[in-house]
Amino acid sequence: MLTLNGKKFAKNEDEMQNSLFSKGGTCVGYYRVNKRSITIMDHQKNKVGAICNNVLGSARKVDGGYWHTYGTPDIIGEYPSYTKEVEEIRAITKKYELPVKY
Repeated sequence: MLTLNGKKFAKNEDEMQNSLFSKGGTCVGYYRVNKRSITIMDHQKNKVGAICNNVLGSARKVDGGYWHTYGTPDIIGEYPSYTKEVEEIRAITKKYELPVKY
């Protein structure tokens, strides 16, 4: 399970179903760990964001693919501070051993 700004995301259907009965709230969507990033999806598995290079970004479907922008996906909500967001995203990047380009 992945938590972003207090919102939980499930890795698969089993985690989503188990979150219905667990303390702490139900998952609001799904995530998928890729080679260089993490894809954030809503409960219908539509891509809404990604974590890549220590940055959280939004994604919106357009003709021919996705439009990626800096910013927090609506499903996650605004963080109380920029520092809190950066610390959380860096910890997730480290946990899943994602490569980071500087």
